[in-house]
Amino acid sequence: MASAFYASVPSLHTVQRLKNLVEQKSGGAGAAGACRLWVGEHDRYGYAVLRATVAGKRIHFLAHRLAFFLHFLGTMILIDTMNVSHICHNKKCIKVERLSYEPQSVNNSRKKCLATRECTGHHGYPKCIL
Repeated sequence: MASAFYASVPSLHTVQRLKNLVEQKSGGAGAAGACRLWVGEHDRYGYAVLRATVAGKRIHFLAHRLAFFLHFLGTMILIDTMNVSHICHNKKCIKVERLSYEPQSVNNSRKKCLATRECTGHHGYPKCIL
């Protein structure tokens, strides 16, 4: 259901309401260079989630994907085949500077960085923050 939302242009009222919800559920901007942590609900995999009603439909958002979408609203649409990845490897982080819009293959390669505690780069995409 959220995928249809990301392919649309929501009303200004909806955007402002969602931005307010994201602000309320995040731990504030945090220290410079640090993660911005979600203090709201999490799913069974540890990802930050937000459930909201938009245009009469209840939608389950991944908070980092929603934060990314709201930040870049009007300049891109998010498609299902692309991921919004945490380059900091923190599933609760919604800081846009620590997120990367990339294919699943790049997202998967970040697991190796975390396992080895070393990032050798991801051609065309940001390096991991370890």
